[in-house]
Amino acid sequence: MNSKNNCIPLNGLLREIHHRIEAKERLRISQAAMAERLGISSRTYLEYLRGTNSPTGMRAVLDLLCMLDEQELNQVIQHWRKNANSNTKTLKDKND
Repeated sequence: MNSKNNCIPLNGLLREIHHRIEAKERLRISQAAMAERLGISSRTYLEYLRGTNSPTGMRAVLDLLCMLDEQELNQVIQHWRKNANSNTKTLKDKND
């Protein structure tokens, strides 16, 4: 099954995710603040949202994730979060 047939444009997906994070956190998050969270420039994030630039790697990762069922997807996300939290803690410890 080709996941590209059913996917919304990447910039639409990024906008939806941005809005869902704002709703979850119950606060407005500027594009600059979201870009900082992602470790990219605010200009790059704006270009992604406009659809004038598209992160090729992100598209490939999303296509791969679309091939997983919900349980597998949750496992991948949990694994990513665990590693991201470990990496953040390690960086914080180095800076202290």
